[in-house]
This record gives sequence, C-alpha cells and structure tokens, in this order.
Amino acid sequence: MIQLRFDQLAEYCHGKLANSSHGAELFYGVSIDSRTLKEQELFIAINGEQQDGHQYISQAVNKGAKGVIAENSYANLLSISKTVPVVTVENSYLAMLDLAKVYRQSLGAKFIGITGSNGKTTTKELAFLLLQAVEQNVYKTPGNLNNLFGVPLTLFQIDKECKAAVLELGISTENEMSKLAEISQPNVVVITNVGISHLEFLSSVQEVAQAKLELIKNLSSDVPLIVNADDSVLMKEAKKIRDSFITFSLKNDSDFKVQKITSHTDNGNIVTIDSHDFYLPLIGRHQIANLTAAYAAVKTLGYSFDNIDTMKIKFETAPMRGQIIEVSSLKIISDCYNANPDSMKAGLKAFFELQTKNRRILILGDMLELGNDSEKYHKQIGEFLSDKKFDMLITVGELAKEIQKNCIANGIKKVEYTNSKELSDAILSYVTDRDFIYIKGSRGVGLEKVLQELQTFGEET
Repeated sequence: MIQLRFDQLAEYCHGKLANSSHGAELFYGVSIDSRTLKEQELFIAINGEQQDGHQYISQAVNKGAKGVIAENSYANLLSISKTVPVVTVENSYLAMLDLAKVYRQSLGAKFIGITGSNGKTTTKELAFLLLQAVEQNVYKTPGNLNNLFGVPLTLFQIDKECKAAVLELGISTENEMSKLAEISQPNVVVITNVGISHLEFLSSVQEVAQAKLELIKNLSSDVPLIVNADDSVLMKEAKKIRDSFITFSLKNDSDFKVQKITSHTDNGNIVTIDSHDFYLPLIGRHQIANLTAAYAAVKTLGYSFDNIDTMKIKFETAPMRGQIIEVSSLKIISDCYNANPDSMKAGLKAFFELQTKNRRILILGDMLELGNDSEKYHKQIGEFLSDKKFDMLITVGELAKEIQKNCIANGIKKVEYTNSKELSDAILSYVTDRDFIYIKGSRGVGLEKVLQELQTFGEET
C-alpha cells in the first residue's frame, strides 16, 4: 500500500504542511471514512454532497490516523496540527486525485482497465483469476470501487511489489472517464459492451459508447484497445477514434474468438479459446463473452497459457452477479447487484435456457437510472417474457409494475410489491420445495434483502 512522508505528501498534493517538524513522519494507507479507518492511515477529509469529512477529523485522529489532509477553510486546523501532521489544501478531493495519480506513476505493475455497460465486474474477476494462474503478486479492484472515489482508494492499496493489476472503471457523471484515464493509466483497455445505461445524463447508446471510449482517447495511442466485435455500436464508435484495435467475439470474426462451447453437467460450460479449455461455472452466453474479454486482456498484456492446466483455474464471480445458490431444495440465481435492459434480458435468457422440471419463479425489481424512457424499457421486459414458460412473476417497485402490466404469459401468477422490505417479509409464503428462482434488479431496490430471507428456507422455526 502507499506509504509516504508528510513533506512529500504536501508536495504531491500542492498543499502546505502545517507543522514542518512532522515532515519526516510516514503514513501507511489512505482512508476517507473515519468508521473504517485503520491506525497509521492518512485521513482525507472530503467535503462531499452528503457529508463533510472535516466533521470527523477528531474521530479519525482518536482512532489512530497518522495524519490528515484538510481544506484551508477548516476552522480547527491549528488545534489538530499540534497532535498529528496536517497538510492543508484548497480542495481535499482534488488533492486525493493528485496523490492517486502520482502514486500510480510510481508503480511498476502492468494494469488492465475494464469498462462497459454490462459485465465489467465479472470480467474483472475472471481476468484476475487468469492473471493469478500466470503471475505472482496480482491485484484487482475490491468490490465495486470503480469511480473517482473508488479508483484512487484502490490504487492506494496496491503494493510496490505488485506485478499486474485489474482495475474496474465505471462512470456515474459526465466526463468522469477522462479523469479516470488520467489517474489509472492502464496498459491495456477493455470495453465489454455498450447498452442502455447512464441515460439519466447520456441520451443514447451512441453517447454511452462515446463516454466509455473517453478512456482510450485520453491515453497514449500505443495503449491497446480491446472491444467486443459482437457490439455493432461500440465497433462503429471505436473506428472513429482508432485505426486499429483488438477484438473478441462469440460469433463474428475477431482476434480472440471462442472455438467451442461444451455444456457441463453442473450447469456451467467448458469454453475453448486458442485451444485452451476453461471450465466456467456461470450461466449464459454473456458470461462466456466476459471470459473471452478477460482472456484477451491477459494475453494482450503479454502472458501465455501454453504451460498452464487451464481446466484447473477455478472461476467465480462477485456476489449477486449471476451466482447459482442452492438452499435446501431451492435453486436460486442471484443476479441482483444491478440491472439495465440488456443485462436483464441476458440474465433471463440464460435462466430459461437451463433445464428444469420444477416451478420457475421470477423476482424482478426496478431498473434505475434509465432516464425519461424508463417505463418503456420496463414494458419491453414484460413483452420479452410473454412467450416464456414460467410459473410466477413477483415485481418490486413502481417501474417494475410496467413489467407486470405488459407480461401476458399464460397461466402465471403475478404479485407486485412496492419495496423489497415488504417482499422479504412475505417471500417464504410463495416458495415451495425445488423451486427455481431468478432474482434481478438495480442495487437501489435492495433485492439482497429478499435473497437473505430465501436463504433461510428450510430452517426450523
């Protein structure tokens, strides 16, 4: 992790050390949250939209913070600087970004940067597991720390001895990707796909593609770009900014293409790429695309799998991203970390491709952040389901009512709930032995509460 003298910190952040006698002291790691801060870490007090970190400086110091970055306007600077090193800056958030950029430049690791509308977290997880098979001391973005707060915190955790790292890069505001490129400086860039997402500030899929491609536009022209050849919009927009790039595909001509997919008895697949076989215990062709993207990234970074028993690589995804969970006699596909129309359809398609003689239950929540056409996209999911065979549709949220309204599948039971708390209180009354359940919705709906309750099925009361 980052460790630095406070006089160096002041220089890198364009700040001033309040007490020069502390200049040679070192901090180890960085925190912006006093609740999770560890001893010897630097606490950066960020004045955010919801909270002002300056209000928690005393709490951070009492928990063992080695020092603090605070803004010049903070009234109690003098009293703090008498106990711990304090670097004062105009804007502590921008100081954090400056520090992250400097620290990234000091690292010798090779970096893969992964972005896309769908699948970037799973692709990150798969790329990390592939890297572990061919390299020692590798790192990945923990959890979902993929924005202009999360990426700096990820970088600060990487050791100088790290050989390769996989960063997930996501956008939540306009122009965020160009700043992420400047900070993270990836050696290889992967764009998994583009789709209907972030439409609260982007008006079309073309604009989503352009926003993702800001990542490569702000890097050196010799940084390889890997894109999905099966995504026509992404391909078209990529050609506008690069004469050549690397492609992966399940069906079109590409540099990295799946040669064969063989069904496995455990609901996964054996996927053959470059004559290497990988057992992928995840359902759906979209997950195979994620593996292909991850493989392309690791190979492009310069690694080979020629002397690796690739069938022994144990793949898994992050929690709530297509996990198959068995609880007593229930089988549950937990896919409720997030949702947009493309990922919802891909997940549902994978669910219906799996064979079962048991009841199928769908639990679908609102898809958020889709802009003015949100109702239309939910209506389309209902229409998509109308020719599918299943037994029960449970929706959660106001927007998801459009799924109910527009699903005309025959013989199904429909139930709707306003929020996940109401459904979690009632969900066990709907399920029976051997049910096959699919759960999908945006994170803001909180369907993990329903999942937690389902995991108590079969327990004695």
